[in-house]
Amino acid sequence: MKASNTMLKVYAYDRQHHQLTASNSFANHTWINVVDPTAEEIATLLGKTDIPESFIYYGLDKDENARTEYNEDDDATLIIFDVPVLQRNSKDHDGIYRTVPLAIVLTKNHLVTISNNRMPFLDSFSDNRRHLNPTKPAHAVLSILAHVVSNYQRYLRDMNKSRERTEDRLQRNMRNRDLYDLMRIQRGLVYFLMSLRTDRLVLEALRKAPHFPLSEIDDDYLEDILTEVQQSVEMAQISNNILNESTDTYSSIINNNMNTVMKFLTVYSILLTIPTLVFSFYGMNMKLPMADLSLSWIITIIMSLIIVALVGYWFYRRHLF
Repeated sequence: MKASNTMLKVYAYDRQHHQLTASNSFANHTWINVVDPTAEEIATLLGKTDIPESFIYYGLDKDENARTEYNEDDDATLIIFDVPVLQRNSKDHDGIYRTVPLAIVLTKNHLVTISNNRMPFLDSFSDNRRHLNPTKPAHAVLSILAHVVSNYQRYLRDMNKSRERTEDRLQRNMRNRDLYDLMRIQRGLVYFLMSLRTDRLVLEALRKAPHFPLSEIDDDYLEDILTEVQQSVEMAQISNNILNESTDTYSSIINNNMNTVMKFLTVYSILLTIPTLVFSFYGMNMKLPMADLSLSWIITIIMSLIIVALVGYWFYRRHLF
């Protein structure tokens, strides 16, 4: 293996201590984790393992869909699984929820994970916080996929909490920033729903695949994972439905508030126009009743107020303000 900063790392299984250890050898039954490899690392991987070259580039394709494929010539199985991630940036404090593909390649001698970006959840296997045994490849693959599904559920719970906080703020003060937060969460739910459905298809295909033999224990494990995926789909669907109803409600509230403001401005513009009309009449250069009186200006004010009061009362009786 290369220097410690390499993006290609090999882990062997210590049978005595039942845990993974970093290795310099591409021996049989090892786990190889590849992250955004260089051309030299790809050449090393091809030279040291029996992984098909096309599978490597499939795993590095950011737009690759979740699926499974079998290469008969090399007796290798490719599993591409969508993984939930939270992308943080300086403009968005809460981050953006997305899904990215993770490729798992199962050959006769190696278990290989390939991705463009570092997957933090894989660190829980490499540092032995979670158990992974590459000498039992099918079970090891299921362990990785089960952890991915648990991450979906964790992110969905975080999204629900974020949605509830945002809705509480909107009830106190409706701001564009909070509406954008709801839109961000809703977009993440759409990504999660699409990916969970395709991931479920991958799991169902693996269960029927003759090139992915499962023991009775592994079959039960896969059944549990499928159940968790279905629960995640339902969680995401319910959250998405609630969010759709909430956004429709806020849209109606915004429209109603706008109508109320426009009605208010219209009514008061009419009331403010009345004194202007009265004063305009008495400002004309012609003979008008009470125009010669010394208190004519007071009379015109009183006349304006009376007319405004009558028109205002008429508007009030019709619930216009």
